[in-house]
Amino acid sequence: GLHRSLEVLLDTPTLASKRWVFQQYDSTVQAGTAIAPGGDAGVLRVETTDFGLAVTVDCNARYVMLDPYEGGKAAVAEAARNIACTGAQPLGVTDCLNFGNPEKPEVFFQFREACRGIGDACRAFDTPVTGGNVSFYNESPTGAIAPTPAVGMVGLLHKLSHRVPSHFHSARDAVFMVGTTTGHLGGSAYWAEIHGFVGGAPPPVDLEAESRLQRFLQAAAATGLLASAHDCSDGGLLLALAEAAIGGPYADSTMGVSVDLTGYAPDVDAPALLYGEDGARAVLSCPQDVADALTALAEDHGVPYRRIGTVGDPGAAVEVNLDQEKLRWPSSELRRRYFDAIPRRMGRIQANQSQGA
Repeated sequence: GLHRSLEVLLDTPTLASKRWVFQQYDSTVQAGTAIAPGGDAGVLRVETTDFGLAVTVDCNARYVMLDPYEGGKAAVAEAARNIACTGAQPLGVTDCLNFGNPEKPEVFFQFREACRGIGDACRAFDTPVTGGNVSFYNESPTGAIAPTPAVGMVGLLHKLSHRVPSHFHSARDAVFMVGTTTGHLGGSAYWAEIHGFVGGAPPPVDLEAESRLQRFLQAAAATGLLASAHDCSDGGLLLALAEAAIGGPYADSTMGVSVDLTGYAPDVDAPALLYGEDGARAVLSCPQDVADALTALAEDHGVPYRRIGTVGDPGAAVEVNLDQEKLRWPSSELRRRYFDAIPRRMGRIQANQSQGA
C-alpha cells in the first residue's frame, strides 16, 4: 500500500542516505564546508571572500535507459535544481559518461542521444561543459550496464550567508510545494522498487519551467525567505517530504510535518500524486510571517505554488492527508530506515566475508 511503499523506498540503497560512504572520507575540506553532504548539494566557503560554491552530482540511469535524450536532459536539470535549492546559481558542468560497447548500434544511439540531451539542457541553463570523461565497454557476459551519464555541476552562491539547507528545522514553518504535479510514474522509483517494473517514458523535461524554478529559488534565498528547500526527484513528492523531515546526517532530531493534499492535483490518483516524478518541483519551508512574500515572489517568476502544510515539533510524526485516506509515520522510524539501509547491507557482506575467511 501507499504507507508501506515509503518505507521500502527509504530503505532502497540508491535512494537511502549515503552517510555510510561519505563519513569514511574528509567532508569538512579544511573547515570550509558550509553545507555538509546529505542534502541537495554541498556548499563550500571560498577563503577570504563572502561567497560560496555549491557542488552536486546527478544521474538517473533508469531515465537514460528508457529515453536517452530526456534522460540526458534530466541529469542536467536535476543537478541545476539541486544547486538552486541551496540558493546558488548554476555555473558549469563536468561529466562522466558511462556506457557499454559503442560498436553496438543501440549503445551508440544511447550515447549520442544522451549527449544531445545534456547539450540542450546546458544551453538552456547557460552551464558549459568544461571537462569530463567517457567510459565505454562497460559490459559483462550478461550485457551492458545501464547508460549512466553522471553530471557534476558547480554553482555560485553570491553570499555564503544566503545558503539554504535541505531539511526542515523550525516548528510552525509553512510548507510549500512549488512546480506542477501531473503524477508522471514512467521510469519512477515507485514502479521499479514497489512493482518491479522498469518501463514507460520518463518524465519529459520542461527546460523553461526548470529555468524559472532556478531563478525563483535563487531570488528567494537572496532575500532570506527560505528556511529549507529540497527538490523532488527520485521517489517524488512524498520522498522529498520525508527526507526534509528526517533531517541531515548529523541532525539532533527529526522534525514532524503535517501535510494536507486534499484537492491538490485533483485529476491525479494517490500513488501518482505521492510518488510521481515530474520535474521542476521542490518542497520549501519558510517562517509563517514571510509566506505571503514567498508566494508573491513565486507569482513574479511564473512558478506554480501551493501551501500544503506545516512543520511539526522535533520528533513528531510525518502526516499526510489525502482525499480518501490519512497516512502517518513516526519520523524517527523513517530516519532509522533511511540511514540504516546501506550499513545494514554492508554489515551482512562484511559478516559473510569474515565467515568465509
